[in-house]
Amino acid sequence: MMKTIYLLGIVLIYTSGITIAQNSSETLQNGEQNELIINQINNNSAYIWQGTGFSFYPNADEEGTATGNTAEVNQTGSSLVYIGQGKNEGTSLNSEASISQNGNSSYADIFQGVLGTAENATADITQEGSSNEASVRQSQVGSVNNVTTSIVQEGSNNYSSVLQGFGSSSTSNDNSASLTQEGNNNDSSTILQGSRVAAAGSGSGAGTAIDNSATISTNGNFNGTVEGVRINQGLNGGSAFGNIGYISQDGNYNDAIINQGVGTGVISDGSEANIYQYSNNNMSTVDQAGLNNKTNVIQD
Repeated sequence: MMKTIYLLGIVLIYTSGITIAQNSSETLQNGEQNELIINQINNNSAYIWQGTGFSFYPNADEEGTATGNTAEVNQTGSSLVYIGQGKNEGTSLNSEASISQNGNSSYADIFQGVLGTAENATADITQEGSSNEASVRQSQVGSVNNVTTSIVQEGSNNYSSVLQGFGSSSTSNDNSASLTQEGNNNDSSTILQGSRVAAAGSGSGAGTAIDNSATISTNGNFNGTVEGVRINQGLNGGSAFGNIGYISQDGNYNDAIINQGVGTGVISDGSEANIYQYSNNNMSTVDQAGLNNKTNVIQD
């Protein structure tokens, strides 16, 4: 067993449940220039909150401010990670979060600017194995500007999602998101920018996304066959302006969907949708509403 934690500027740190078979770490940081690195082997869980109060953490109800934060988690085995930067009306500026997992049935979730503000933020998740889930949420009922997200999954039966600018009156500007999957039977992978979604509650308002780019690449068979590999920009009451969506699929029986400006009350302008599918028995759908939109679909 190996567990190493490097911490700077910590208000509170709580670590428990360390055994040969399972590691658990919880960390709360409130302040500036904080750095956190966690390495875990075997079945793991890690909970990191920077500049935040979060309902999962019983003693962190207050607002928090964090500037120049870095959180890095590396795990081997079936694992669970939550990283929160700028939550519960907190503020997180110039922050970076990265998660690397090698194993099966793992879960990774990064929150930036949720119920608060995040600017100049970076989120990266890499997973190797099968039946893994990865999610990045930026600006849920909050504000996110100039953020970048990357999720890479290698294996089968994996799920991933990126949410930027969603929920009541949230804003997401100058952001980019990319999802890459290598393997078969990966499903329901989604990038959502500027939307009202069920996760924020029915009728809770809408998000706005401006000058965003979204890219999904899959290499394998039967990807997106249940609900589609999807890019949604301006959906269900959300607004999206000047966005670009790109999906590339190499393999058989794949499904790709791009929605730009779809649903009641949606505003979309200057959007571009690109779908490239190579091999056989693939499906593609593009739905655009608004002005000055472009579509390019190639199936070979």
